[in-house]
Amino acid sequence: MPKIIECESGSYPVEDIYGRPLEVGSPVRYGGTGTSGFITEITCDSEGAWAQIDTTNLLYKLETLTFLDNFEAKKAIGERIFSTDEMEESLAKMEEEASKAMLHDENVESGG
Repeated sequence: MPKIIECESGSYPVEDIYGRPLEVGSPVRYGGTGTSGFITEITCDSEGAWAQIDTTNLLYKLETLTFLDNFEAKKAIGERIFSTDEMEESLAKMEEEASKAMLHDENVESGG
């Protein structure tokens, strides 16, 4: 039997779209956008029960989430230190690509 959260607006089961129990720390996916992450908080208001997901810090209705059996969070991308040679190579590549982009009179339109 799923856990029930009591709110002023009523009682809500703390479960996903398929009836699997959810709790803080559960890995979930929001079907609307494919957003995945771990539940950091479960709360409710006058519109129903919600879960906050760590990757977006947004609230999602519990009944729109799917519990994920095999989920590994993506590792955060850290800072990288580039050498002078790598930076010069990257700038040269960007300059070469920019020089290929040509503006012609027939491509340029004005709004007036």
